[in-house]
Amino acid sequence: MRFALSILLLLAALASPSCSATPAADETGQWSERVFEVAPPRRDILDACEIAVLHAGFPTGERDEVRGTVTSGYDMQMQPFRNKGRRWQGILKVEVNEEGATVLKSRVLMDRNTTQDDTLDPGEAEWEPMADDMSRSRILLQYALVLLDA
Repeated sequence: MRFALSILLLLAALASPSCSATPAADETGQWSERVFEVAPPRRDILDACEIAVLHAGFPTGERDEVRGTVTSGYDMQMQPFRNKGRRWQGILKVEVNEEGATVLKSRVLMDRNTTQDDTLDPGEAEWEPMADDMSRSRILLQYALVLLDA
């Protein structure tokens, strides 16, 4: 019994890091960014990012102080036709570059609904990634910059 429990705990520990990967960790997408010569404190930038996500029309998501990211919930627009439904997720990320300057990055992921049957039910949707939405990414970044008065 103890051996089985030990194996189960080991498998759970091994599975958890792969499940906790966030879209912000993916650097392959297209990011809009702004470099600050003189930046406000990181906490203030993340506070502004949370408010910017809401002003840009995204639902609340999560804030990760360690990674310096604010990730929104999904903004969904379901449609009655296949491949026409969309969802967007905004990501704002605060980093320090090689020169020591603070960089604020913005990215908006976009997916389409490829389900054939119940296309209006978000629970039945099958999402397929599309190219990042650069116009919404720039809008999201601009909201944050306005709040930071940059």
